[in-house]
Amino acid sequence: MSSLDDKIIGVTVAELRNRFDKGLANDYPFEEIRQYFNMLCAAYYGFSAAEVVLHLQQTLTVVQEQMMLDALVALQQHKPIQYVLGEVTFENVTLCVDETVLIPRPETAELVQWVLSEHDNHEKLRVLDIGTGSGCVAIALKKARPNWDVTAWDVDSDALKTAIQNAQRNAVCVAFEEVDVLASNLKKGAWDIIVSNPPYVPESFKEQTKPHVLCEPQHAIFVPETNPLLFYDRIVSYATTQLQAEGSVYFEGHAPLMKALELLLKKTGFYDIVLRNDFRNNPRLIRAYYS
Repeated sequence: MSSLDDKIIGVTVAELRNRFDKGLANDYPFEEIRQYFNMLCAAYYGFSAAEVVLHLQQTLTVVQEQMMLDALVALQQHKPIQYVLGEVTFENVTLCVDETVLIPRPETAELVQWVLSEHDNHEKLRVLDIGTGSGCVAIALKKARPNWDVTAWDVDSDALKTAIQNAQRNAVCVAFEEVDVLASNLKKGAWDIIVSNPPYVPESFKEQTKPHVLCEPQHAIFVPETNPLLFYDRIVSYATTQLQAEGSVYFEGHAPLMKALELLLKKTGFYDIVLRNDFRNNPRLIRAYYS
């Protein structure tokens, strides 16, 4: 676009907001539509949510209008707002996100907070994040605990490229490695902490999954119906031989499966097992020690 195009007058903010309200009414609740519109205004125009109301009669240029219309089309195609914006804030870091990685959730932030609450920076710990995706857990932990030695595994090379970019963006050093945790021979580690938010949703839940969630990498979400604890089985087995004495595991999981995961940990010899509810009061997080 030329500088002349930047000066051509388009619609007002109010008119554009009305287009969002109408264009997304069949797919999203009204409050969510307004939230998305405000997020886009903040990203594209620098308006806070309060300032959007003050600028409703402001006239936009054609270029400014087109940015929002492109975003509207993407949302109508069920592209998650985080992918539209290209980034998300997670704990103490800002992360690039795209279709190669899962969008970090609040429950995962709670998992990070739990780990940090039980281990301070005075301990020089060796930490392994399995199934790192965007790198959100590993990067947030390293940012908050720079004294820790953090390694992160993922089977997806594209996801690892995004994770490496995110680590560089946040100026932290994490050792990212392309590893299939289901493989027979995994490297020895002597880890103090193993943390993981692996795939855990049974495939039967696909039919009731929202369309925008299905835009995310499905191999990072769903597991076979016949073996929903597939990844936990493998990680727990690995942890029994590769954790340091009194090392710990922290998992996020699917609420209906957490009692089964708790039983698996007990049967495998873990102790001091704590199953914790998330902010929605669903059992989603678990921690256990191994000697």
